[in-house]
Amino acid sequence: MKRALILFSALLVAGFVLTPGWTSLADGADFWAWRRQAVVLTGYVGFLAMAFAIVLATRPVRLEPWLGGLDKAYGLHKWLGIIAGISLSLHWLAIQSPHWLTEAGWLMPRARHGHGPHGGFGLMGLARELGEWAFYLLLILGAIALIKRIPYRFFHLVHKALAVVFVAGAFHAVMLMPDSWYAGPAGWLVIAVAMAGCAAAYVSLSGRIGATRRLTGKVESAELGAGGLIDLRLALPEPGLPHKAGQFAFLCFDGQEGAHPFTIASAGDPRHPRFAIKPLGDYTRTLPQRLAAGQTVEVEGPYGCFDFASDGAREIWVAGGIGITPFLARLDALGNEGGGRRIIDFWYCTKNAAEGAFPVDLESRCARAGVRLHRVIAERDGHLSAKKLADEIDELGASRVWFCGPAAFADSLRSGLIAAGLRREAFHCENFAFR
Repeated sequence: MKRALILFSALLVAGFVLTPGWTSLADGADFWAWRRQAVVLTGYVGFLAMAFAIVLATRPVRLEPWLGGLDKAYGLHKWLGIIAGISLSLHWLAIQSPHWLTEAGWLMPRARHGHGPHGGFGLMGLARELGEWAFYLLLILGAIALIKRIPYRFFHLVHKALAVVFVAGAFHAVMLMPDSWYAGPAGWLVIAVAMAGCAAAYVSLSGRIGATRRLTGKVESAELGAGGLIDLRLALPEPGLPHKAGQFAFLCFDGQEGAHPFTIASAGDPRHPRFAIKPLGDYTRTLPQRLAAGQTVEVEGPYGCFDFASDGAREIWVAGGIGITPFLARLDALGNEGGGRRIIDFWYCTKNAAEGAFPVDLESRCARAGVRLHRVIAERDGHLSAKKLADEIDELGASRVWFCGPAAFADSLRSGLIAAGLRREAFHCENFAFR
C-alpha cells in the first residue's frame, strides 16, 4: 500500500508541476493568486484520490499482485477516500474564504468585469452547483462508511451512492478546470481519470463488480459447532471455485444482502469448497438462523495473495481463533502433495480448549501435511508473544511468517519478531477489516 501511495503522490506532483499557473506565485503574487492555486490544487488532489478509490472498489484482479492482495487494495481504497475527504474540504474552504474574509472586513471585494463563467446557469453554473452538493454528500456518506457500528446493509448502499457522487464530481472537475490545463499533462490526467472513474462508477451502479468471477450454487450443509462456529459446505457447478490455499471468496445467500468475504477452508475440490464462519459482526451473527441445506448461494472469487509462496528455510504459521481457516486449506493442499518440502511450525492460538476443538481432525491433518502443531490456549498458557515465538525458532532471519488473526495480535507479533531478527518483508498477513 505504501508503494501505491508513493506512486499516487508522485503522479500528483509531476502533473501539477508541469501545469501552467503555479509558477506565477514566485513573483509577488497577491491573495487572489494564492487562493486560486489553492482551489485548483486541493480540487486536483481530491478528485484524483476519489477516482482511484472508486476504481479500486471494482476489485480489479490484475492489480492484486502489485498491491499485495485485495485486502491491501481495500486498505488503500479507504485511505484514498480519507485523502479525498480532507482535500475536498480544503477545496471548499479555499472557495469560501474570500466571502468570509470580506464580511469580516479583512479583504476588499474584488471587482468583476462582466459575467464571465459565473453568470447565468449554463453548464458552468450546473457544474458548480453539482460540485457543491456532491461535496456535502461525500462528507455525509464518507462518515457513514467509516462508522463501523452502522449495519453492513447501509454501508453497502452508501458505497453505491458514492458512485453517483463521483460522476457529479467528475463533471464539476472537467468543466471548471482552468483552460490552460487542457494543453498540459495535469489536464490530460484529469480527463483520463474522469473517464476511468465514470466507467468504474457504471460497473458499481449496474451491479457488475466481480460479475466475471461469479457463479451460483447451493448450500450442501451448514453445521453449527462449538462457540457458534458454522462449518459451511457448498455445492457449485463446473468449474467450481479453483483457488490457491489461503485465498477467499465473497458469499451472498439468497440475495439477502451485499456479498461478504470468507476464507476458503479447503483445497483440492473446487466444486465443494468449505468455509468456517465465526459469528462476529451484525451480519454473521444472523447466519445460523439463515442458512439451510439447499439454499441458493452466489460465490465470487477467488481473491487474495495469502498464498504461502515462500523462499525461506522454514515457515512459521500463526492462527488466532477463526484465523485458522487459510491454514486448513494449506494443510489439505500439502497433504495431497505428500507433505511439505520445508520445516513448518504451526501455532494455533485460542481463548480456551472448546474454541480450539475445531476442526476435530486438526492433529491428523497436520501429521499428513508434515506440519508440527503447537496449541496455545490462553486460559492455560497465556497469550503467545513475539518473544516466546522467537525463543522457539532457530534461524529466524531465514524464516517466513504467515499470520491470520486479530489485527492487534498481528501488529504485536510483527514488531516483536522484526526486532528479534525477522526480515520485514517475511511477515505476511491479511486484513479483513474492509471498513
